[in-house]
Amino acid sequence: MTEILESNKLIELVTEKHRRLLDTYNGEFFELESKLNSIKQQWVGIKKEIESTESKIIVLNEKYHLLYHQAKKQREIIISDAIEKMRAIKAANVQDVVRLSGKIEAFEARLQNSKNIDDEEKIIAELRKLFNDIESAVRKGGSLLTCMPIMDKLNEAKASHMELISIGDDPKKHADSFSDIEGQIKEIEGRHNWLKHRIESHNNALAYWAKPQV
Repeated sequence: MTEILESNKLIELVTEKHRRLLDTYNGEFFELESKLNSIKQQWVGIKKEIESTESKIIVLNEKYHLLYHQAKKQREIIISDAIEKMRAIKAANVQDVVRLSGKIEAFEARLQNSKNIDDEEKIIAELRKLFNDIESAVRKGGSLLTCMPIMDKLNEAKASHMELISIGDDPKKHADSFSDIEGQIKEIEGRHNWLKHRIESHNNALAYWAKPQV
């Protein structure tokens, strides 16, 4: 009888030890699981932000070059039409418009090859003056011309390039944060997995000691 009591007491002590450890491990496990889920959400968010920014950089880089090209084509059509009309009415100053058109072409070539936003702003400012001059020359020749649509394209291109510059360093910044969070995830997952195995082990031990011992 004494032997049975001592055996029951031993089982009680053993199961109490496992329950106590389970309480400790479960508390830490669920706390880490919550933290891990939160950090993984941040990881997913940063990953999406990196992908979105990289796509936007590609689009903006193509966009501002395309807009400068479109502005040039638009200018060629508008000014060519104006020159033809002036020649048709034998305007005396048609060569002034041709000369100004040549100057505009030279600035457009510089604009297409520029990678510096400050240079582009200066070139666009020069083009604005030339467009004003050419509009005045066409009016004096008895015709009409507006270069506003061309300037709108140039300003849109410049704005796209400025936006591109403003987000150019974002992928690297996000990548640094991404790397830091990956490190945190690996560290937490190591402890999280260890706790998971320990909890399983203690649950198995409790299940064993709960069976009648022969």
